[in-house]
Amino acid sequence: MAIDIHAHTVPADFVTELARAVPSAGPVLRERDGSWWLDYPDGRRSGPIPRGMVDTEARVADMDRAGVDVQALSVPPPHFNYRLPAEAAADAARLHNDAMVAMARELPERFVVLGHLPMQSEEHALAELERLVALPEVVGLELGTNVAGVNLGEPQHEEVWRAVDAAGLAVVLHPGADVAGAARMQSHYLHNFVGNPTDTTVAAGSLLFSGVLQRNQALRFGLLHGGGFLPYQIGRFDHGWSVRPESRADLEVEPSSLLDRFFFDTLTHDPLSLRFLHDRVGDDRLCLGSDYPFDMADPDPVGSLRAALHDRPQAVAKALDDNPRELLTRRPALVAG
Repeated sequence: MAIDIHAHTVPADFVTELARAVPSAGPVLRERDGSWWLDYPDGRRSGPIPRGMVDTEARVADMDRAGVDVQALSVPPPHFNYRLPAEAAADAARLHNDAMVAMARELPERFVVLGHLPMQSEEHALAELERLVALPEVVGLELGTNVAGVNLGEPQHEEVWRAVDAAGLAVVLHPGADVAGAARMQSHYLHNFVGNPTDTTVAAGSLLFSGVLQRNQALRFGLLHGGGFLPYQIGRFDHGWSVRPESRADLEVEPSSLLDRFFFDTLTHDPLSLRFLHDRVGDDRLCLGSDYPFDMADPDPVGSLRAALHDRPQAVAKALDDNPRELLTRRPALVAG
């Protein structure tokens, strides 16, 4: 079986409902010249996007062509809504989560759900998390790599991490609009090419050095786009921790000793990079990821994985099935008795 941990959806019915309930966040779905576009109230236009973004039948057909059996459905970055007022963001997250759960209930053999939380409000995030934990279709969370410019290791998120740890849900991190250095990366699409892996690395560094992973023993994260620069720079993290006292203020162990708390998707767009990633993190931490249905996606993620690791059949098999299944299985924190 091939399980894709990195696949976004904006169901058509949800678009209509969001525009009614939260007009400040609701895009308009338009078809132009055979392609689909999402026009947002702030002037942003997302597209062209394949019909599978909004239509389940088309999505399943695309999955079949790509050899993907199951997708973990997630919110695309324009719908993180971290700069909205908390009430509006909570309403938008609930509607999007419910739309994805409906897809998973309709086709449980093809879809599971990574729920989204309005992280700008601890109160609202905890309330939505409590609701999602009761839904078996929700196998994890997908959150941004920062919250409107606030790092994930900051104290205002501490109660959310504690609750996620208790629930045993893994968190897949995806960069949004507020990537580090965005002001310098407005041309040439650098905010995506460079900004996305950069912000993933900042997120991982913040979680490590702030002690979030050390304090929350069941907490696990999935890092997309091959994990950003973390696999390549983990040695720099260790060296810095050993020589800079400020890096040890909240972290008592070498950063690399916590590397196994991260899973990494296979979306590197380069076989040599994917082979290095496997060398760095081993058989048990690679997970198939496509970034469906955006143009930065790999249209043949299974084929790319098999071609890059053609001489490592066990790694391929585990990245397709065992590792995504492990990431998407609830592992609640053990409570001392």
